[in-house]
Amino acid sequence: MMHKKAGQADTRKRMVLILTGIIVALVLAIVLMIGAAAIDAEDPVYIDGKLVAAFQYNGDPQEVWVQCTISRVNDLFTEEPVGELLTNAPTFIPGRNICEFPIELEPGTYKVRLYVRERDEGAVRLAAFIKNFEIV
Repeated sequence: MMHKKAGQADTRKRMVLILTGIIVALVLAIVLMIGAAAIDAEDPVYIDGKLVAAFQYNGDPQEVWVQCTISRVNDLFTEEPVGELLTNAPTFIPGRNICEFPIELEPGTYKVRLYVRERDEGAVRLAAFIKNFEIV
């Protein structure tokens, strides 16, 4: 009789631990999604020698660094970096924010990596995006 009660207690403890772990994981996922939802990137376009990246932002005005790296996509498995790291230092305001990166690009398919960071010591990353675009 004693072993049965001890076994039930162990099973309850395990269930409580599992449920606690699931709840903690869900709360963490929600917190991470809320932070990432404040900034969204539209597909970039190349106009008149500039890569134009537009961001939708729904937070308080914030000074940020937008960093951009561009790679030419040669085929399904290979990329070649194009140019240096490009940066822009806008102040994001609620709504649509535009960043322009001057760079000469030839026709082809490209992949751009955009990183939005706080513009203060530590430069915490607020968002990161990988987007493809094509120049015809």
